[in-house]
Amino acid sequence: MIRTIPIILAGGIGERFWPMSRSSSPKQLHAIGSDKSMIEETILRTQDCCSADAKPMLITGAPIADKVRRALGNDIDGIEIIAEPVGKNTAPAIAIAAAIIKKRYDDAVMAVVSADHAIKPINEFVHAIHCAVDLAKKRDGLIVFGIKPSRPETGYGYIELGEHIDTNTPSPNCSAFAVKRFVEKPDAENAKMFMESGKFLWNSGMFVWKASTILEEFRQNMPDLYEQAMNASDKNFTAEAISEFYSVCRKESIDFGIMEKARNVSAVCGDFFWDDLGSWEALSRIYGENDNGTTVTGPLTYESGCADSLIVNKSNRTLAAVGLKNVAVIAVDDALLVIDRSQLPDLKKYLSEIKECGKFPDNLF
Repeated sequence: MIRTIPIILAGGIGERFWPMSRSSSPKQLHAIGSDKSMIEETILRTQDCCSADAKPMLITGAPIADKVRRALGNDIDGIEIIAEPVGKNTAPAIAIAAAIIKKRYDDAVMAVVSADHAIKPINEFVHAIHCAVDLAKKRDGLIVFGIKPSRPETGYGYIELGEHIDTNTPSPNCSAFAVKRFVEKPDAENAKMFMESGKFLWNSGMFVWKASTILEEFRQNMPDLYEQAMNASDKNFTAEAISEFYSVCRKESIDFGIMEKARNVSAVCGDFFWDDLGSWEALSRIYGENDNGTTVTGPLTYESGCADSLIVNKSNRTLAAVGLKNVAVIAVDDALLVIDRSQLPDLKKYLSEIKECGKFPDNLF
């Protein structure tokens, strides 16, 4: 029997969620649209996909690994944590996970998910995972989860669909297609065209494949990374071996390093809501807007006469917003961000300038 093992990617700080998210408390440890943290939500929706004699694998940064363990509490015994000494994007994380699984189980299907996505309902997501797992076993290829576009989004990558694939699934809510090509973040005109054509899906950044299959792709398309992962395997993945792996491997995304080069790629589209919680703008889609286009969240919050604004209070203080137009106000206990909403895409640039001015303590970042 080929096992199924979820791989949860939980690295990164999430600077576009500053001031809530910072190096000491990254966004995946916070709750957005739920009473549970993003990591807890991700574990809950992947548990039913994991084989009984295996553990989900969570890959996170070494500086926050202890915080992750504390956040998971009693659930930590059911999770295997790989702590990256330095972040090198998604390709190295997936390569080392695949090498570990291949050595430990001979082979298994990996369901690669992110810890900072909003997904519901869980049962439809789990069904789509099972559909993709069956496809990975039958076709021995790479599967990406595609999401039907609901708006002409310029911040996501897109997947152009080819022929329909018969998955033999009893549910009409899950479909599969051959992938013709991946398209990087388009301009507004192309994003609108992609959405209206019905031939494109958003690239969710979630994947399913057998460990042996993705390792072969690494061997062909990223041979240096493959050899580095095999060297770590030869050394039984000791802490020293993993540290050496991360010290020598190059920083690369799985999309650019593998997916855009692989030939046997399929896309599975399920019937579930998905959102990449990449910035504060996502909250308007998670919490909705009032009649004036304003999103308000937080118990100690008063809003009146605001239009097209984002009012978020995650502090213990009262926040009153009156008459604001196209403004984002983000409050946490030790910091307040007030920014023209149109400038939110440039938040990382402003955050760099805030750091460099030297006025504020390091624990804010």
